[in-house]
Amino acid sequence: MASQHTVATLDAEHRLFVDRKELDRRDNVARTFHPARKHPHPVLTQQEPWEQMSGMTGSVCYDPDEAVFKMWYMAGFYAEGAEHVQCLALSDDAISWRRPTLGLHEALGNTDNNIVIPAAYHDGQDHFETMMKDPIATDDRRYKAIGWSSYDWDGPYSGIYSAWSKDGLNWEFSPDPIFHNHPRPGGRDLGPIGDAQALMIDTRRRRYVAMLRGGSGNHPSWRLASESVDFVHWSEPRPFMNINHDEESLYNNNGFVYGAQYLGVLTHFDRRAETQTQSLQLITSRNGDEWFRAPSAAPLVDVGEVGDWDRGQIMLTGAPPVQVGDELYFYYRGTGRRHNKVIGEFEPRIDADQERGAMSIGLARLRLDGFASIDAGYDGGMVSTTPYLLGSGRLHVNAKCDYGSVRAELLDEAYKPLPGFTADDCIPLSADAVAQPVVWRGAGDDLAAAVGSRPVRVRFLLNNARLYSYWVAAGSPIAD
Repeated sequence: MASQHTVATLDAEHRLFVDRKELDRRDNVARTFHPARKHPHPVLTQQEPWEQMSGMTGSVCYDPDEAVFKMWYMAGFYAEGAEHVQCLALSDDAISWRRPTLGLHEALGNTDNNIVIPAAYHDGQDHFETMMKDPIATDDRRYKAIGWSSYDWDGPYSGIYSAWSKDGLNWEFSPDPIFHNHPRPGGRDLGPIGDAQALMIDTRRRRYVAMLRGGSGNHPSWRLASESVDFVHWSEPRPFMNINHDEESLYNNNGFVYGAQYLGVLTHFDRRAETQTQSLQLITSRNGDEWFRAPSAAPLVDVGEVGDWDRGQIMLTGAPPVQVGDELYFYYRGTGRRHNKVIGEFEPRIDADQERGAMSIGLARLRLDGFASIDAGYDGGMVSTTPYLLGSGRLHVNAKCDYGSVRAELLDEAYKPLPGFTADDCIPLSADAVAQPVVWRGAGDDLAAAVGSRPVRVRFLLNNARLYSYWVAAGSPIAD
């Protein structure tokens, strides 16, 4: 039997099925991973004179203080060469975006634009893949960013810089790279690192984690991580994920706290000459340090079909998904052209003029908690969990059972049902909803009060149903 000192508490943090660490017995059920559904067209395209670049980045968040969605994105123009700028777009629905006229920086002769970081900084040789509002900030640096700079390419000033802002409009920057592409011999420079990066703001452990690409001589095929508690001092980057074979690259990844664990999105680069495509895969972690690819047979977001705007490659954006109602919105950057790191026999060579403006920001939607489900058909199935201590409130589930049913029962550690909490006592659920309270006849509204401090298992019985997640939280009482 498990000791109470090592038993987790089942509380308001949602439990998912992307791994099986909290599952025990299973009978006649299957686990299914679900891809996100694409919006039919890009939600932001490069169309202004200062938005004429082959590449693009984007980070989206919802700002509750201003009740608006914000997207910081990289665009640019070709005045003195390839000059990058960072811009800000706003939205009320996370789909239709507008460009506010900020008047902060000049581009192409005027300031009638939405630029927040101008090409004048570092000669326009930077792109910030992650720009977010910081929920753990304790000072005026309410917004945080990290980004790559090709400035001084062969010298000590190329690498990853940090940036911060009070309002998301006016930004300050670290004077030197926090991670160097070319570390100076004998110094304390961290590196070498490459260009593909993202920032995770770890709200659970109150820290910042930079997720980096290994540089020459420093695990070039690995993904690396470095952490900081003050956004100033960073640890030595350490490897946490490697390639499985030589015909793939782990291009970049992000990470975020989700429910009782961590999730992330990995840009996977299929380097085979006949393929040369990039797609988005789900990664998962229990502690934010050790990461694994989810065992899904299909990408979370795949490249488009023949003729689609994102047929050639898609890459993640630096921020976590945004919850909009009962869905998660994943933003990505895509284009119809391939990466062209390997030129195949029939691969056209694309010059800079043809590439300009080719990348846009797309959107893919997923049911809340809908990464993976436990499924059973009409002949029924069941799954039971490892033991938990129960928090206060009712058991809730996210399930699709409108043409079937879901019931639950509480078991002791020896799998014996608790009186009053058996499957026969449970009122069957028969709806398709992301938050359904589980009710046992005659039971109260507080499981912790009813069960006490003893560890219990939860067993779910499914009939033609999909179960996406479960948790315990206070809710409105339901008449029995």
